Amino acid sequence: MINILCIDNSITIRQILKDCILDLNYGFFEAEDGSAGIELANSISDLDMIIVDWNMPGMSGRDTLINLRNNQMLDNTLILVLIRIENKEDVIEAVELGANMYMLKPFSVNKLQDKIEEMIKNAG
Repeated sequence: MINILCIDNSITIRQILKDCILDLNYGFFEAEDGSAGIELANSISDLDMIIVDWNMPGMSGRDTLINLRNNQMLDNTLILVLIRIENKEDVIEAVELGANMYMLKPFSVNKLQDKIEEMIKNAG
């Protein structure tokens, strides 16, 4: 089974992602901030993808991404970053820091599902 971790401070976004991911018949894990997300990522032995919100209070998505990419156990884990449409310059930084793909917010559920499936397919 494909396992996906969502790290986002918004409970609404996490619920949307949960519905979206479970609809694809993938395993879903969630964390409300970067610190909890990093801890959870380290405890899931077969983690395939992490979806990270770029704009989070506390540990930012940027710092979360850096921490995740510095963890050798997560080298092969796909990372999709969610970035607000008005912060397009952050897309370049996210990719340079190791994100495999990005999605601009707001997004449609169908486009998000397509992007997740495309990333999984291309990785396999």
